[in-house]
Amino acid sequence: MPKRAPTPPPADDTRYFTVINPYPEQPYVALEDSKTFARWLASAIGQDHLLAFYHKPKSPNVVIVETSKSGPDFGYLMGEHRWRDFLRTPDVTEVEETSYIFPCALSTSRAIAKAGE
Repeated sequence: MPKRAPTPPPADDTRYFTVINPYPEQPYVALEDSKTFARWLASAIGQDHLLAFYHKPKSPNVVIVETSKSGPDFGYLMGEHRWRDFLRTPDVTEVEETSYIFPCALSTSRAIAKAGE
């Protein structure tokens, strides 16, 4: 039986971030929540730089975001984001919520897919 061709190395033009407690919570459940989450991130980094986001079913409060490397300084994206600071009219439950964004330990979409299995 012939050997399978080796998998080509991944392109090095993306960057990954981990979002803990994203707004809205569990944005992958409903389409409208997915759109809201994407708009929130795109408002911070620009819509051209947001490529995709992934979730791991075993970690329901974690989202991994894929962005392009060629973009604005992502340093201001990382850290703590209080919902009351960016929501126009947060309700009582959203006032004390906070999202945290930091670099992801996984560096390829394949590694993310394997971790989510």
